[in-house]
Order: sequence, then C-alpha cells, then structure tokens
Amino acid sequence: MPADLSRVDLLLQYALLVSGEQDEFLDRQLGPIHLIKYVYLADLFHARQHNGVTFTGIEWRFYNFGPWAQSVYERIEPALVEIGAEKQSFQSDYEDKQDWVRWHMSDEKLLERIEDELPFGITSGLKEDVHRFGKDTPSLLHYVYNTKPMLSAAPNEFLDFTVVANEISTNESTTKLLRMESLSNKKKKQFKERMRELRTRHKNRDRKDRKLINPVKDARYDDVYDEGMRWLDSLAGEPLRDGKHVVRFSDEVWKSPTRKGGDVS
Repeated sequence: MPADLSRVDLLLQYALLVSGEQDEFLDRQLGPIHLIKYVYLADLFHARQHNGVTFTGIEWRFYNFGPWAQSVYERIEPALVEIGAEKQSFQSDYEDKQDWVRWHMSDEKLLERIEDELPFGITSGLKEDVHRFGKDTPSLLHYVYNTKPMLSAAPNEFLDFTVVANEISTNESTTKLLRMESLSNKKKKQFKERMRELRTRHKNRDRKDRKLINPVKDARYDDVYDEGMRWLDSLAGEPLRDGKHVVRFSDEVWKSPTRKGGDVS
C-alpha cells in the first residue's frame, strides 16, 4: 500500500500527547529518535493484527541502531507544529552532531480526539510503550531492535512486517483487542471513558508502604568459591594480551538463526 503521511502525522501527534501525560516535565519531552521509533511500533502493532500490513504504508529500513524512514523524520516538525507543540533545541556534546531537539505538549482533549481517530489496537499498545520508555533512548532502542522485523533484516535492508503477521492472534490480549475493533464507536467511546476513570482512580490512590524481602541469601565467599571462580575463568582459555584488538564478524551473522531467538542484546 502507498505511504499515508496523514496517518504518520496522527501517530507523531499521538505519541507526543501521550508523553505529555507524564508527571515530570522532563519526562514529557521527546526527540526525533523517540518519535520515529514510536511510529514504527504503531506499524508493528497494526501488522500483527492485519496480516503483515502496516498502518502507514511507510517503507522502513534497518539503519544504524534501529528502524528508520526519512519520510517519517521529515513529517515530525510540520505534524507537531500543526498542533501547537513546543520545540526546544540544545547544543550537542559532539562537534560533528546537530543540536539536540526536544518536543513537548500536553492537551488532554486533543489527545482524546486523536485517539478516537486511530485504531484501538494501535493506541492501546502505543500508549503503554510511550509511558514505559518515554525518552529513555537506550531502553527504547533495545526494545525496538529486538522486534522480529529488525531481527530478520541486515543493515540497510527494508524491513519485512509479514514476519509478525498474526503473531499474537492466539494471545488472550489480542483476542480482546480484536473484539474491541468489532464494537460500535459508541461502545468504544464508553469503554475508553471507563478506562480513563480507572486510570485516574488508580493514580490518585494512596500507595501503601511495602517491605521488600531479599529472596537471595548472602553468598559465602570461601576457598570453595575462589576455586570455582578460577575453574570458570580457565574455561575461557588464555587471557588476552594487553593492547588493542580487532574483532571481525562475517556479514552472514545478520541472517543467523541465533539472531531470531528473541533474546539478542
């Protein structure tokens, strides 16, 4: 399907407005790298439920540390300026890098309106991820890098979303999402209003102090422990000599079955 930039704009606006729900002001700020990855995740959620078809139709590419699309990057400023988001620039710590850019905006009513224009299967998952990762770049990149389209591609290749087609169709949570999609707009609106009430009630509830118990007993550092550590170290072979070392990997590593195991760092 051809790319739909109006959908890209909606996702960029939605991700920023969801971030605007955070309690701390600094946690509400997102940069281009975060916004692009959240649009990618929205396409991923949609592809899982629609036989590998993405929501935006964007051609995503494996670039540097994650999925990239120049067309999404170019839509960030016009999409966010359209809703009146504020932009801040900070001087980069690196001479060869552009200044840091951060966007922020909070508008509950606008968030609700845009949320109603997007599929529930996207908004539910994307809202959870934005609140989970926010502007935490390392955690977000690690999470995105380990999604199946990324693990199935090599650098500079286009990403194939058919690898996640019906990936969670047997999952209970997905079944609930598909049931939601079959509801009338009125029923969906009632459900969303009820969920907002529950979130507000939970947010305002007093938290009880809980005493945590260490489930692990203190280790015993004795001669047996020292001997065991020496034996484990010996399994690695001779230690490397001091100095600089170069490690080369074959390009075939990108298509290795071990990358698709879902636990790659």
